[in-house]
Amino acid sequence: MAQILLQLQDSSYPCEVVHSKRARYLRIKLANNGELSVVVPNGVALNQVEDFVFSQADWVERKLKALSPVNNKPSELQLAYLEETWTIEYQADNHLNSLNVFNEGASTIKCIGAVDDSSLLHKALGQWLKQKAEQVIPRRLAALAELHGFHYNRVTIRGQKTRWGSCSSSKNINLNYKLLFLEPSLVDYVLIHELCHTLEMNHSAKFWNLVGDCDANYKWHDKALNKMARTLPF
Repeated sequence: MAQILLQLQDSSYPCEVVHSKRARYLRIKLANNGELSVVVPNGVALNQVEDFVFSQADWVERKLKALSPVNNKPSELQLAYLEETWTIEYQADNHLNSLNVFNEGASTIKCIGAVDDSSLLHKALGQWLKQKAEQVIPRRLAALAELHGFHYNRVTIRGQKTRWGSCSSSKNINLNYKLLFLEPSLVDYVLIHELCHTLEMNHSAKFWNLVGDCDANYKWHDKALNKMARTLPF
């Protein structure tokens, strides 16, 4: 997919990859509406583009702060895939150098400890989301693989910084726990995208034809996915 998720201090931020025949060098742009993009000349490999975008994290952070006020800690997690909304309660404990997340009933989670440490908060909430995702995402991947006739070896749920998912040449699929924030149709698109990579390890016309055979609305889903990435709480 033509998008890179740039990991900032408190959030992941989408960066659209725009290929240009006229461009002579990599260039990153942040529009006034907050849309981030990187202009890529022909022939530049994806890993080079990612390295360049990651190197601009400090610049992006400064520019975003100039556009809008600094976000506070999230007050809730809206998990569209599960049709669940979880309210977050914070209990600071200055004597702790750690942070733990506990379920408080059916729709509330409590964060206890160093709640003002954004790095610890991101890690703790990420671990909670990872456990939730592991209960549902692999099962859906298996169902789609059976439906469309794909075969893969292993699926792993991670907190990937740059991608919704990836597939190795060994047909091992990695998926981002942040898929839980997406509507089911968008999650299915991501899963189908990675399943298609088990046959085509590229983004050639043959690959996109394969995606289209499984998801007739894949172009719309791809655009919607790019927009949704900007709404992630962290």
